Amino acid sequence: MRPSNYDLQAQAAGHSFAAQDLDAIAARFALRRDETYLYLELLHEPLRLSRADGAAERLHGGVWMPAPFGAAMTAYDLLSNPNGFPVLAGQWCSHDSFNAVQAGTLQGQLKASVTPPAAQHFSGRIDRLRQAVARLGGTPTDGPGDFSAVLPVLPFFPVLLRFWEADDEFPAQLQFLWDRNSMRYLTYETSFYTHRAILDRLLEADM
Repeated sequence: MRPSNYDLQAQAAGHSFAAQDLDAIAARFALRRDETYLYLELLHEPLRLSRADGAAERLHGGVWMPAPFGAAMTAYDLLSNPNGFPVLAGQWCSHDSFNAVQAGTLQGQLKASVTPPAAQHFSGRIDRLRQAVARLGGTPTDGPGDFSAVLPVLPFFPVLLRFWEADDEFPAQLQFLWDRNSMRYLTYETSFYTHRAILDRLLEADM
């Protein structure tokens, strides 16, 4: 089977990551490492990055297997960002507010084609959403909506989840808020991959 464009993009990003000073990256982010891999936790799941080619693998069901595209790209981006270890503002904002890149079409896709299916999946199942969030290491918090929680994408890089149950006027809504400083450490493009990775893990955690 021919590799997809996503496979090729992940491979290129992995090779670029592997060409960097990986010991310096491991020290900066306090990552465990050995002669073969760097180890971290992404969305509360072990991940390892190959020193040889940067290939990302997840530990799932006790077996190491290729990491999903979004998870791999998120790890590469956060660990190799030029601004170092994230210094967060402690202020949550919507993805729309990141206006450094004009991407109205992508923003529309983020709202219309990604979030509603996941929101509908958990509509009427808020207890299952709570359980899925707990499996991802999330911490419930106060806030608007029927349920809110802080999710650790990486232990030092969180997002805020908010869920509104469906009512007579509106369908269920699932929203993610980002720290105001997020785009200093994650490219705008990769933030869409991160969003997808979070949704995939939430649905996976509910299976």
